[in-house]
Amino acid sequence: MHSLLGLSLRLPRTGAVRRQLYLVNRPLSTKDSAQPSTTNPATKAGDSAQTPATETPPTGEQPPQPAPPLAPHAGEPEEKIEYIGNTRFPRPRPKPRRTITPGDAVGLDAPAGKVEHTPLTTQLEQKWRDVLSPEKNLESRAKIIREIGESHFQNILDLRNNGDKLFEAPAHLIPAVKAKFLPNLEGKTLAGANVDIVDLCRGKTTLLTVEFVKFAEKHTKSFIDVFEKAYLDQPNVQVVQVNIEENWAKAAVLRMCLPYVRRAIPKHRHSTYVVHYGGVESLRGSLGIANPLIGYSFLVDSKTRVRWYANGEAVKSEAINMVSLTQELIRKAK
Repeated sequence: MHSLLGLSLRLPRTGAVRRQLYLVNRPLSTKDSAQPSTTNPATKAGDSAQTPATETPPTGEQPPQPAPPLAPHAGEPEEKIEYIGNTRFPRPRPKPRRTITPGDAVGLDAPAGKVEHTPLTTQLEQKWRDVLSPEKNLESRAKIIREIGESHFQNILDLRNNGDKLFEAPAHLIPAVKAKFLPNLEGKTLAGANVDIVDLCRGKTTLLTVEFVKFAEKHTKSFIDVFEKAYLDQPNVQVVQVNIEENWAKAAVLRMCLPYVRRAIPKHRHSTYVVHYGGVESLRGSLGIANPLIGYSFLVDSKTRVRWYANGEAVKSEAINMVSLTQELIRKAK
């Protein structure tokens, strides 16, 4: 820029400045690369405050070389990065599948109580107290952090990579002394009555199915069809189907689709088909529901204890075991 303006800018170069420029710009010779310099950088003029003194290796010894980068073990393929479409954005990687050990007891340690119906004014007052409470604010913050750490597409990635079957159900009942109790949930049946699922299951051997999305209907239906074929005429045996919608926007769509649901569900099951709107995080945790895109089926005895459970679409062995285990529960209930 100065040459374009016809000006000449010359900086005075003292001996120290010229020496520093020479040391920076001079090419590295073969002699310099073979044998390290024995001059301590701390003795240079102007460098004693910036550069600490380094230990000079003895004459004839090579300085320590940096370790080479780690190579993959023999026989192990190199990690391949997948990208989304034609972009350079890496595709999200699925986390390890979260599931429970088949046969472990699920549910609550004590029988569930009645669902409390709180008036709207009391709910608003409690909400305002929670807003002003430091402890509740910390709990809300921890919940938000957990939700941020989980991708909305994680469940879809889990299905794509691992399939819609978490595990195959065991061929035996959970012992009565180890079995846990069914958590309670309030909902509205297709017949229009407000019910609690615990009260609905008490006193009867029940196949309880839980589904969150349309995709899971085929999973629960595969168990319901086999169960009703074997026990449709039994007076103390029933099917309770629970349809849960946690998203408020989708809940509005589900409400509009209820007439279609009534036509699709047989009329004799309208009084045991329960629809629930709202979050059920505690129920999902207690029943071991890892992926809400999959349907879940539970055998509940007359004392509302969860004695057997399955997930996904029923395989032949699971269907046979479910029928025989239900017969065992009916015999023990008499």
